Amino acid sequence: MSDQLVQLVESICLREGSLNLLPFHQERVNHSRRQLFGIKQQLNLKTFLDQQTLPDTGYHKIRIVYDKVIHSFSCEVYTPRRVKTLRVVKLEPFDYRHKYLDRKPLDEAFTYRDGCDDIIMSWHDFITDTYYGNLALYDGQKWWTPVHPLLKGTRRAKLCKEGRIHPTVIRVPDLKYFKEVRIINAMIPLAESRSIKIDQIFLPGE
Repeated sequence: MSDQLVQLVESICLREGSLNLLPFHQERVNHSRRQLFGIKQQLNLKTFLDQQTLPDTGYHKIRIVYDKVIHSFSCEVYTPRRVKTLRVVKLEPFDYRHKYLDRKPLDEAFTYRDGCDDIIMSWHDFITDTYYGNLALYDGQKWWTPVHPLLKGTRRAKLCKEGRIHPTVIRVPDLKYFKEVRIINAMIPLAESRSIKIDQIFLPGE
């Protein structure tokens, strides 16, 4: 990809006037700009957001599109999606280490959900993420998350830092060892994510 063409996006949760994950978004923006554009100077998200008119109450999704500079900003009321079923989709590897604005590979994978609400992507039998977020899996004692997701989300980073979820290698056959799965992302805390039972995860062709 050409660095002149690549654009990235940050989806930031604004809840009751609070931006709890902002340091993790800032860290990801800094990393992506260094890796893709060789820019070490920080694109300060707090400074930018302080200049915007943001609601003090409610549940909102802030969306910032950027590369070397910020290109667009929006803030809209957020309504969580209801995900009850997941389909495992086997993929050939593609690059989504940074939160690219262009989601064509993810969009294509999502078309294989075959009646399910979302997908679990797997490479060579190792599970990674869903279309909408990272995975948290509960074995009855601890919460786990795939050690090598396509994208290391901000909510995942915070939960890992706090020791509330634990990165590990998880293969498709290992799913049977877990009791439930939850989808986490910047907008959805672990405690508020809908519990999806393992029998509501379907393999290709099921």
